[in-house]
Amino acid sequence: MRAKGGETPKKRHQRAEIAASEWHLIFDCETRIDPAQSLRFGTYQIRQSGALMEEGLFYSTENVTRAELEQLERHAAKNDLECLPQADIVEAVLFTIGYDYRGTIVGFNLPFDISRIAIKSSSARGKMKGGFSFTLSEDKRRPNLQVKHISAKAAFIQFAAPMKSRTNRSKVKLGKKEPIQRGHFIDCKTLANALLARSFSLASLCEALGVENSKIDYADFEAPISDEFIDYALRDVQATWECYCELIKRFDQLELAGTSPEKIYSEASLGKACLKAMGVKPWRECQPDFDPAIIGRIMSAYYGGRSEVGIRRLERQVMLCDFLSMYPTVCTLMGLWTFATSNGIETQDATEKAKAILR
Repeated sequence: MRAKGGETPKKRHQRAEIAASEWHLIFDCETRIDPAQSLRFGTYQIRQSGALMEEGLFYSTENVTRAELEQLERHAAKNDLECLPQADIVEAVLFTIGYDYRGTIVGFNLPFDISRIAIKSSSARGKMKGGFSFTLSEDKRRPNLQVKHISAKAAFIQFAAPMKSRTNRSKVKLGKKEPIQRGHFIDCKTLANALLARSFSLASLCEALGVENSKIDYADFEAPISDEFIDYALRDVQATWECYCELIKRFDQLELAGTSPEKIYSEASLGKACLKAMGVKPWRECQPDFDPAIIGRIMSAYYGGRSEVGIRRLERQVMLCDFLSMYPTVCTLMGLWTFATSNGIETQDATEKAKAILR
């Protein structure tokens, strides 16, 4: 097979998306250490164009004692912080900033924190089937928040379609329909893994990025809420924000026009974004009329290598064999880049040549 010139097809229709605003909400939850890991209290920041507009605490009315609530309120008053019950943080902060203002919701291991502030969960449907649909508010007009894990390091996160109509009557008469507000979510854990190609805890990410306010140590998560515990939680949110800023700075250096960091879930999606920015289109998009029977023959001739265990349950001296960046290396050595950047592929019958080689 060899690359050939050809016509490029028309662009596919893409779903309209509502762009993010300059607002950001960063939040983190502190939980019990039992199997339920229910919410005790949490911390948050609201930022506009990077400037800190509000900082505060929120708490579960069921899992904090009267003394702990008084401790939270004293700390908030002393440090000019808001102190809100769980229901208020959802409505007054998360839905206001993340939904009404179209802000970006930022966290570290964000799916876990979302699940801690939910009041009910069910199975998601549609494209999010296999994931969770979290009810955050008693207000039926507020949409659920859906989370679907696609790997141990990444998850799709979006607002479900609201129950109320999104399009006013005048637009309906004109045949216009408002796009669904799916929200904007960035999990620093996922973005860091994609950009830096390894897993991180918040502490190790702070160290890797060299942020000014790193995560601080704290061990006794079941102890009564204290000033030290609250300061630890507040620092987590600040550290998450600084890691987010550094990750976005590194992402912007790639100059991936048309790709948002919230759409980066792994090294693979980052690679696809690079190809998109370079103008490299998928082969079948460039050549949709290629004979599928030939594709079948090509795929049936493919053989992938495999590893086997010849000796089991016996101690033997071994040598570790690993490969770094195998796919791009093989692509370069075999000259496959011309296929990736071609407008199409032509085939030639090489049956007799193959028989001669076998003979």
